[in-house]
Amino acid sequence: MVRSVGIDLHQGRHRAHCLDDGAQSRDSFSFQTTPEGLATLEERVFRDGANPIIVFEPAGLPWLMVAVYLRSRHPDCRLVKAKTQKVAALRRYLRGPVKSDRIDALTLAKMPFIDPEHLDEIYLPPAEIHALQRLTRQRKRLEDDVTGRKVRIGAIIDGYLPGVRRAFSNIWSSHARAFLRSRLNPFAVVRDGEEALHTFLNKATSRGKWSRAETLLVFLACQSVATVCELSRPAGTTSEEFFTDLQDEIARELRLMEMEEAESESLARRIAELYRKLHPADNLCTIPGVGEHTAPVFLAAVGDPARFRSQSAFANWEGVVPGARQSSNVEAKGLRMTKAGPSIMRMALYQSGDIGRRWDPQLAAVYYRDMVHHGKTHKQAMGAVMSHMGARVLTVLKENRPYEIRDTEGNPISKDDARKLILAKYQVPEEIRRERRRRNTKVGKNRETATHRTNEAAKAPQPVPVQAVSRK
Repeated sequence: MVRSVGIDLHQGRHRAHCLDDGAQSRDSFSFQTTPEGLATLEERVFRDGANPIIVFEPAGLPWLMVAVYLRSRHPDCRLVKAKTQKVAALRRYLRGPVKSDRIDALTLAKMPFIDPEHLDEIYLPPAEIHALQRLTRQRKRLEDDVTGRKVRIGAIIDGYLPGVRRAFSNIWSSHARAFLRSRLNPFAVVRDGEEALHTFLNKATSRGKWSRAETLLVFLACQSVATVCELSRPAGTTSEEFFTDLQDEIARELRLMEMEEAESESLARRIAELYRKLHPADNLCTIPGVGEHTAPVFLAAVGDPARFRSQSAFANWEGVVPGARQSSNVEAKGLRMTKAGPSIMRMALYQSGDIGRRWDPQLAAVYYRDMVHHGKTHKQAMGAVMSHMGARVLTVLKENRPYEIRDTEGNPISKDDARKLILAKYQVPEEIRRERRRRNTKVGKNRETATHRTNEAAKAPQPVPVQAVSRK
């Protein structure tokens, strides 16, 4: 009887390998994600009443429709995923440098016999949660694209028109964008004069009258660039014609950026609509630091909170726990986070944690302790804050109730009093921040240190209690 099945998935034909109770080959075949192919898979895997463990390496999306089909047809079947690094290591052990689809499928099929404790059940979310997952990831990609274009435009302006970007109080305001679209030629700006530039910027502004002082700064910056270009004219690299082509390049980048911004805003509205439908109580936003941007990310990434048996399991899934390296009585400290979970989840935890530590005394105390007493850098301290923030998110979702701010003794406290407490007791002195930054520069990326172990076992991040409170 088939005990384990490894499926190596591709865009075209997939490869399946079946093992029996003795880890011996029982069957090997290929199939496609078609009604006929999936029927073949079902017939050959579940014959003779078998209910095997089916192992996927979920890279890309080809695994999804296969897993959905198997779960719908065989609800009791155990679908698991194996980590890519472990599969690669086992394949090298079994077959050395040789790699093929058949060997990959065989390797996956052997995972339940070799590492059964670390095979994660595949979570197939409901359709609307699945849609929210994809939409939040798409918004993140659009935001990254917009940021990349801003960096690119800024680098071009700083390179060819030094000083112009600094002359604007906000280079991405409506008037600054209008300047970038049609006034990048410093020779033309100087020729037309300061008054013409002021009239142009005043018409482009969306907030009343434009500052003449800022116009002067922009004009002087353009005048400086034109002078430098005139002095460098014999080199033949920059000329007035060159700035005409540069204008086209920047205008094109701006059009693309503004299109992506518009799509991101439209996407945000759809995400907000789905979030309100799936989480009408909006308890997530009662956690200090969690807002309309990060709450849908948490809801989509977690899905069903009951699938996590403990806070430690959740922290390991998030990937915000440090790695471990120990030998005899020596244990490495300062290891990086495992980063095992979704990167968008860690991004949201960092953003919400960095705000939350300014308003939640318990988070502020965690950050203060690590920075002041444990000698950690900002990012290392934020790792602990992220772990505690994750505990809050999971508890609020599991218990479906709002979060209540409490002081470090566990007493309820108002938002204003919490802020006063943080300012009075948990503000990290600026000299300590400077010292940590200097130390970070000296040590560089490798912060690992070795220390002698104690008999006390390291504790997993513990949840901070949250209490129900009536919402007014």
